[in-house]
Amino acid sequence: MRKLSFETPDIMDILNHQVIHMDQAVTYCPEYLVTGKMRNYPSRTAQIIRAVYLGELEDSKENADLAFAPILSGQGERWQNFGEKPEGYLLSVILGREMFLKKGYHTQDAEALKEKVEKNDGHYLNCSKEEEEEWKKVLPLSKNIRTGLLLDEATFVYAAKEKEKLGAFLQKKNICVSEEIGPYFTGFDYLAAGLVEEGIKVVKDLIAEWEKQGFHQMITLTGQSQYLFTEMLSYLDLQTDIEFISILDLADDFRIQNDYVYGGSFYTRYAKKAVKLNQLSKAEKETPILNCPEFLPQVEGEKRKNVVGIWTPPLCAEYEAVMTEPEFQKAIYERSLAEIKKTHFKKLVVCDPYAYHMLLKNGYGKENVAYYFSVMN
Repeated sequence: MRKLSFETPDIMDILNHQVIHMDQAVTYCPEYLVTGKMRNYPSRTAQIIRAVYLGELEDSKENADLAFAPILSGQGERWQNFGEKPEGYLLSVILGREMFLKKGYHTQDAEALKEKVEKNDGHYLNCSKEEEEEWKKVLPLSKNIRTGLLLDEATFVYAAKEKEKLGAFLQKKNICVSEEIGPYFTGFDYLAAGLVEEGIKVVKDLIAEWEKQGFHQMITLTGQSQYLFTEMLSYLDLQTDIEFISILDLADDFRIQNDYVYGGSFYTRYAKKAVKLNQLSKAEKETPILNCPEFLPQVEGEKRKNVVGIWTPPLCAEYEAVMTEPEFQKAIYERSLAEIKKTHFKKLVVCDPYAYHMLLKNGYGKENVAYYFSVMN
């Protein structure tokens, strides 16, 4: 039996736990904030998934659409108040989406996602060989080294103009990586779409390939990759001796001044890197700003404007959310950005390629946003 399944007692216990609601957390839930409807409570969504699975509620398009609506940001869920592991709702929704796919809902979207990956040389995004060569020109590469770079396709495409900054950082740290840099389709997009079997296979095949190449370490460039290949592996019933090291843990400092550090959902809420981001961005002398939201503290100092935490509103899904309505995603983006802008920062330093892409796509000026590769020391 597959470990990640409602048929296993441990996972069913997780789903049962998710239907228990906590009002204080839900007031930060991005889906609820843009609709004002109780059905978008994380606990209510989990309750509907559970009821359909147990046969207590008939499946319907409305309930299927509800299961595919969340951007899986980890925000506004009960774990934030109780110090629990953050993946309970994530796993519940992933399996709920798989359930609805098997019942015939959103199957065309799922097939289109698979077909695009199959026709696009194993990628969802367009990753050209020419651009791969451009990345290789600026990265410190070594043929025989056993440290790999997990260059995910989102970073490869959405942060392509920042590749020189990444190369300069690695060179400054005297870090060389293998010539095999990807780009890699990690399979998380499959998992998030409810294509669980397909997602597990992609992750399993990647690990097998990296082990075959003799990699001892892989440097990750996003919170999603770091979380997927560490915390989430056990739920996929996979294991490896490869050590996955976040690029953040190789940095000593951020070169910023009066900037807002947007850590992103996976770095802050899943991969638990908020403490590291604060270490990188904190000035020696800071003065707390008193008239700001309790869970979104701001400071005055020589570097950051905000204290990075798990309550920062998410700008977008940090995966290819092809089954979540674009207008719904845009509403979340606009509301979250408006909240962040209240901080009156100089630049928005973004630590996630999807959020970076979302900002640029929606006309947020390059002079007002920086990708975190450009500020790492």
